[in-house]
Amino acid sequence: TLEDLAPKGAGEGGGEDAVMGEDGQQAGRGEMEVVMLGTAASVPGKYRNVSGILVNHLAEGKGGILLDAGEGTLGQIHARYGPEKAREVLESLRCVWISHMHADHHIGLLRVLSHRARLPGGGGKPLTVIGPVPLRKWLNAYKTVEAIEFEFVSNAKLGASAQWTGADPEKLLADTEAGRLGVKISTVEVKHSCKHACGVLVRAPPVPPLWQGWSVVYSGDTRPCEALVGLGEGATLLIHEATFENGLEADARHKQHSTTGEALEVGQRMHASRTLLTHFSQRYAKCPVLSQVSNPGVPQGEGNTPAEPSAMVAFDLMTLNLADLASLPSVLPAVEALSAQEDWIDYREDVE
Repeated sequence: TLEDLAPKGAGEGGGEDAVMGEDGQQAGRGEMEVVMLGTAASVPGKYRNVSGILVNHLAEGKGGILLDAGEGTLGQIHARYGPEKAREVLESLRCVWISHMHADHHIGLLRVLSHRARLPGGGGKPLTVIGPVPLRKWLNAYKTVEAIEFEFVSNAKLGASAQWTGADPEKLLADTEAGRLGVKISTVEVKHSCKHACGVLVRAPPVPPLWQGWSVVYSGDTRPCEALVGLGEGATLLIHEATFENGLEADARHKQHSTTGEALEVGQRMHASRTLLTHFSQRYAKCPVLSQVSNPGVPQGEGNTPAEPSAMVAFDLMTLNLADLASLPSVLPAVEALSAQEDWIDYREDVE
């Protein structure tokens, strides 16, 4: 976990007070955690699986939401939690949100749905699946060969288009499994190389001592996008793709992705408290160019005062608790040292 890697004293109290209320009280460890199930672009590799993020709303056991589910997502859940706990995670899963129709972001959804259907009682109420419209047709076709249960909601109904469809996003999800999460889910169209690509905001309501609640923004695959910046203004955590290193802007534009510097700049313009970079090209099999994260060269404030470190690179099975957010940038040196080791973080050797 991030807590294990952070230097003692990091984040003014060992990372315990990353998110503060107006009265100075700290966020508890029982509010929210993010588990990075996959952090690679395009195809799985030895050290990184493809996209998958589990956001657990820990308060009162409200459950979890998967943000994308690339190939091997179910295996990553088992690798992180072990067989018994993984079953609990699947039972408490309320929603899967899919950003777009590229396979490295949704192909693992079938295994999640089929495995959940085999749990005692079928895993409970049908899982809410939110995604691009073509995803529903794909799931319905698969349903003819294997018993899976889901309730589909289009991304378009949770975004700006809801203004003209007449849909009320909160009412739309109220009676679904996603409604049990106790969060607001909002989407926005982003700039990628396929239709229906979206980013998402997951926002929890204000709960003392969190005077404004927490919010997680996930970019999906995209070029820097003003609509996403507006959606996530003041986010607690921005998880943004950084497929290419700085200097490869032409490749990023051609393939409709972002560079490290572009992703960090989005975080600054969004005024996100912390930015976590993910979706790295497999040319960076172990780790991206970390110097571009620790010294991004993105000015902030008057006189081009350098911004204080606020970013981190994600790695597979990284577990980030809300209370550890202040420690996030301080972990970078430890990750850099680990990445230089021959075996890096080859957790798969420990998984039967």
